Amino acid sequence: MSKIYFIRHAKAVDENKDTPKDFARELSGKGKDDAKFMAARLKFYGVMPDVIFSSDAKRCEQTAKRFADTLKFKEDITLVHKLYDINFEDFLKFVKNIKSKFREIFIISHNPATTQICEFLSDSSIDNIPTSGIFCIEFDCDLKDISEGCGRVVFFDHPKKHQN
Repeated sequence: MSKIYFIRHAKAVDENKDTPKDFARELSGKGKDDAKFMAARLKFYGVMPDVIFSSDAKRCEQTAKRFADTLKFKEDITLVHKLYDINFEDFLKFVKNIKSKFREIFIISHNPATTQICEFLSDSSIDNIPTSGIFCIEFDCDLKDISEGCGRVVFFDHPKKHQN
């Protein structure tokens, strides 16, 4: 049985003439706080990944680092360039190719593919995973055998759920 925590990167600074191009955008102050908050929620529940895959875009890498630091994850974060601008079909192939030795898997990436893969695998209609959102799906089969609707939603959490 495997669990995948699909995590959308935390809020980044807006792209404009004074900021870097999209790939190099860093986390905003709110993004830094939200990533740490969501990681602390996972720590409270005793979540510890076996592996963290992250897009190599700056905002994803920074989000992954905050999660790893908060959870005291001792392994290296695996940066995956193709997660940056991945489409749904390639995202599904990526998930199917994750080694079966991993049981608790973090994938930190971007929309729209993150929301699309979560809806497809869990047969859910969520419309949008907000920044710093976590959608956890459990699978009773090997990941190479996953298909539409085969996963069970464990939880869907994001910072906006906890605002006063």
